[in-house]
Amino acid sequence: MIVRSVTLKNYLSYQDLTVAFDGGVNVLTGQNAVGKTNLAESIYYASVGKSARGLKDKELLRWDGDNNAEIHLSVQKKYARHTVDIDIDKQGKKRIMIDKIPIAKMGELMGAVYVVYFSPGEMRLIKESPADRRRFVDISLCQQDKTYFYALVRYNQLLAQRNKLLKEYYNTASLKPMSDIIVEKMCKEQEFIINKRRAFLQKLAPVADKKHYLLSGGKERLELEYETEEIDENDVQGSLRALYEKNFEKDSRLSYTTVGVHRDDLKIVAGGIDVRKFGSQGQQRTAALSLKLAEVELFYTASGEYPVLILDDVMSELDEQRQRALFASLAGIQTIVTCTSFDRDIAPGATVYEIKNRMIKKL
Repeated sequence: MIVRSVTLKNYLSYQDLTVAFDGGVNVLTGQNAVGKTNLAESIYYASVGKSARGLKDKELLRWDGDNNAEIHLSVQKKYARHTVDIDIDKQGKKRIMIDKIPIAKMGELMGAVYVVYFSPGEMRLIKESPADRRRFVDISLCQQDKTYFYALVRYNQLLAQRNKLLKEYYNTASLKPMSDIIVEKMCKEQEFIINKRRAFLQKLAPVADKKHYLLSGGKERLELEYETEEIDENDVQGSLRALYEKNFEKDSRLSYTTVGVHRDDLKIVAGGIDVRKFGSQGQQRTAALSLKLAEVELFYTASGEYPVLILDDVMSELDEQRQRALFASLAGIQTIVTCTSFDRDIAPGATVYEIKNRMIKKL
């Protein structure tokens, strides 16, 4: 898959910008704070409907602009060209069209544009909370499988309902039977989610190990393990029901749900070390990049097309050996790189653009 062009209007730092991308490596250079990340992130936004940096929709409007923010993408897939158009008003309400047809649900956007996004902020995937590691798995699965997206939405809605119930009906006779009704539905959704996550990680692990071995110069192997509740794989729903029963008094006392897939984690071991807790910054950085590159390969396996790979401000985080190893592995993958300076010898054939004064010029 290739993003042919992007047009931004009244979006963050850009009043009106159009850029056509090459199908290979595209490098966006320029000083800090000139809008390189804004341009790169607009492509990610068009794939999942959310900012990679956690910005609210209304914060995407150009601060001194009077009109709605607009993102327009032209995408070339294997058999046809498609468009994605997004309009965001001042209240943060967005309207999305695919091939000029409005969509009613966010799930319809999933899979329209395949994107894998990596920035220094993605280091939190390794060293911070389990929520960041779940987010990595969930975003990838949601782009590849709409049924997973809707199952996750339903589960989160049920989880919110149960937490509200635990708080509002604490110490009442009606709490337990009402909770049991919700738990039954939660268990059904969780069986699907757990099975999908496990299958995803079983495919991801050997590819991530191969990428990590390459990036580390053959010095380390990478191992992944899905950490969930102790459940019987042959009776996932029954095991989960037993856990909810066991923890009901605790959940009731705390007024929130303490077990479930919203608390699962991804164990990441490099060179025999749990890098989440004990890895060096270099190990954590290499492990995070290995996971992202493996995700790219899984997209290809699932769809027959590579996603767009966005590397936002990561070149300075890698030594020359890792930079060369990285670009050597990107043949056939459209890649958008942002950096303050770029050595063409690292990636011969790359198309380089300079961003200055909110304008873009091909060098």
